[in-house]
Amino acid sequence: MNGILLANDTVSNPYASGVVGYDEGSNPVSGFTNALTALGSPERFTGELDGFPGVVNPFSPAFGMDELVSIGSGGFLTVEFEQAIRDDAGNPFGIDFLIFGNAGFIGFGEVGDPPSMFGVGGEATVQVSANGLDWVNVQTRLLDLMPVLGYQDSGPFDSFPGSVETDFTRPVDPSITLGDLAGKSLSQLVDLYDGSGGGVGFDLAGTGLSEVSFIRVLNESAIAFEIDAFADVSVPSPGGVALIAPPGVFLLCRRRRSASL
Repeated sequence: MNGILLANDTVSNPYASGVVGYDEGSNPVSGFTNALTALGSPERFTGELDGFPGVVNPFSPAFGMDELVSIGSGGFLTVEFEQAIRDDAGNPFGIDFLIFGNAGFIGFGEVGDPPSMFGVGGEATVQVSANGLDWVNVQTRLLDLMPVLGYQDSGPFDSFPGSVETDFTRPVDPSITLGDLAGKSLSQLVDLYDGSGGGVGFDLAGTGLSEVSFIRVLNESAIAFEIDAFADVSVPSPGGVALIAPPGVFLLCRRRRSASL
């Protein structure tokens, strides 16, 4: 048989694949109201359209209008996943899904003591649903603690992509606090992230739901916040890795949509 061989002949998409609803709220950041930018993976490289290209990391977060969606006070964003997110205690740290914001640390490759952040928004109330109709609260918290890290081998302000990508489906150890990040250089943060691409983790345990297909983020605070992406956290099943493609065979990757919603 020719072509790419995959377990069960399927390719699982761990990222949000559809926008079900969006209300920008009363005070979103101007120009950042295209909800479709929250689909697909978080950004690894930002600023191409603005003339200031650079890697995404805790000192240099994504900032493009084609990369982030803002949710103002009273607003919400609801996204759907192609494959249900399961409540799985076997996931790293028991975390089932991640939400990525766009805050960053102030500093030139080194976090202050205590670490200071820019781009911090209000608290997000996160809800989940199995059917898109009945909703359960998971948690209300800031989405800014673990800024996005795109590569493990880039400098804090490199203008070209790195070669070792982080894993956007792997959470950072949730026991790590802002105090643990104080005074850390980018290379030290890379070590703390331990292969993860960042994001704030959420556990479905306690919701009464074994799996969900919809996530809704509400802004019940007075301050707008921005979202880059959502990701399912899962442990790869045995044999679930793609085999090597024969010469001349190519994989087609879906790019993030940027059309207006």
